[in-house]
Amino acid sequence: MLSPRPNAASAEQITFNDFEALDGWGTPVPSLTTEQAHSGRFSIKVDGAQEYSFNYSNALGKASTNRISKLMINGWAMRAGKDGTATLVIEITDPAQNRKQLFWQSINFADELKEVNQWQPFKREFVLPAGLTADKELRVYLWRNSAAQPAYLDDLTLTRLE
Repeated sequence: MLSPRPNAASAEQITFNDFEALDGWGTPVPSLTTEQAHSGRFSIKVDGAQEYSFNYSNALGKASTNRISKLMINGWAMRAGKDGTATLVIEITDPAQNRKQLFWQSINFADELKEVNQWQPFKREFVLPAGLTADKELRVYLWRNSAAQPAYLDDLTLTRLE
């Protein structure tokens, strides 16, 4: 009998954020907004005034007790017009070498989200370079890039696949 999800045994959720619990905790998060939301009241956004969003940042060894060789990121995003061309970034850096970039890949909303002013799901797998050690830093964030109109992100899940 075939399994409906071949790697289900090795999949492990690293993080999920619907951005509902951020309001009032710690310092203000400028990218947190109630303008649009896929679920609940909050999402994060980038626009002409906000270059980078609130981000996920953790050492690989803290993100997962198992070595991470493949990640899946999925969630919901919306472009507020055809110029809402933000980019969701997956990055790994070396904190011991002044955050030297070891891996950088992205999901460009202009390519991924064909409709505007409408929440759309996205999903992408990323294969990480071999040899990354537990002390390397995994970061996920929304970057305005050259977007002239707002872009929103909600209900983000990051999963280790193997």
